[in-house]
Amino acid sequence: MPAKRKLISLSAIGIDQPGLVSRIARKVFQLRGNILDVEEHCRRGLFSIFLIIDFTAAEQSTADLTRLLADIKKETGLRTVITDIDEEALSYSSSPEYHLVTVTGLDRPGIIARISDFFSRRNINIESCRMASRGRLFSMSLRVDTGKMAMGDGDAVKTIDQMKHELKNLCAHMSQSVVIQSENVHSPLKKLVVFDVETTLIKHVSVDALVGQAGVRDKAIEGQLACVSDYGDQLATLKDSAARLAGTPAEELESIGDYLVLTPGAVELIRILKSMGFKVALLSSCFSFLTRKIFSAPGVDYAFCNTLEQDDDGVLTGKLEEPIITNDTKDNILDFIISNENIAREQVIAVGDGSSRTHFLKNVGLSIAFQPKTPNVDTDGVLSSDTISNILYCMGIPDAELEKYSF
Repeated sequence: MPAKRKLISLSAIGIDQPGLVSRIARKVFQLRGNILDVEEHCRRGLFSIFLIIDFTAAEQSTADLTRLLADIKKETGLRTVITDIDEEALSYSSSPEYHLVTVTGLDRPGIIARISDFFSRRNINIESCRMASRGRLFSMSLRVDTGKMAMGDGDAVKTIDQMKHELKNLCAHMSQSVVIQSENVHSPLKKLVVFDVETTLIKHVSVDALVGQAGVRDKAIEGQLACVSDYGDQLATLKDSAARLAGTPAEELESIGDYLVLTPGAVELIRILKSMGFKVALLSSCFSFLTRKIFSAPGVDYAFCNTLEQDDDGVLTGKLEEPIITNDTKDNILDFIISNENIAREQVIAVGDGSSRTHFLKNVGLSIAFQPKTPNVDTDGVLSSDTISNILYCMGIPDAELEKYSF
């Protein structure tokens, strides 16, 4: 049986200044201590550090070591807490199941209290927590271990899914967005972000308002706009709309897209994603004259929508060019992009509204529902904010990286 080690934990907090870590480490070394674990942070001018130290090689007793380590307070001005650790009493999870949880939204009292209580009541351990704020925007990232949850009917997958739905409901009640990912899914480097245009990048505008502003009163255009939110036979609706436009000069339709209102932050989000090294793909069932504004945004790598066939004189023939993009074929388009980029599905971030029309969100590395009608959608996360650029807080991007951008 191995000899019992002489372990001590040391926590210190105070005003940040150069050389604090050096002075603490030098003191530990002088006492013949070996630092087993350390975590140090500087936030808003405050310094904090936590260490676990093995003093088995030290000649002094634990009581003497505790007294000598207290000198760190005199030398640095830090407040210290020094504790003798009984290694045999420590509890290690034999089968940890880690998840990464990101919560973001407008700051308000009680968010941390309610979320930590949610995990506590389910015997979920919060292993790390980091909060950041930008103006009124609140963002919190947690690493939690669900390994000790009580598994209903012994079905771990079903229990975890139920926990996710309940957390989404809690966050929706607090008007917060939330993303929950298994840690092993979070690990692969994400390379592609794909958007369902109709449900994320185009702000909802009534058909009458849009067509009226454009000065066009064509039932075919009204039908085409309506089909993007239709759960019926979308292919038939698209073909019917195209047929009704037969004989129309294509240039008469080009200005209609100018009246389409984009979701706040859409263009900025594409720009930032591109500057971070992501490839950006846009998928839409709309006709090309409607998507021109967002498709022409700088940074778009792939843009798929429906194109109306024209004759040599620029007059619409009433047919659609292949491939015809519907809610059912968007997943095939995503497969093509993934193959072309030579990446895995785990490296894709997909954004839609989480409804059946955006089922291409399934089986990707990270799926996010933007302003879904209900928080109980089958996605990793829910973004309730009306500014889509806030999705950056849900992607696991370090705070230091986000601070480089204004959005």
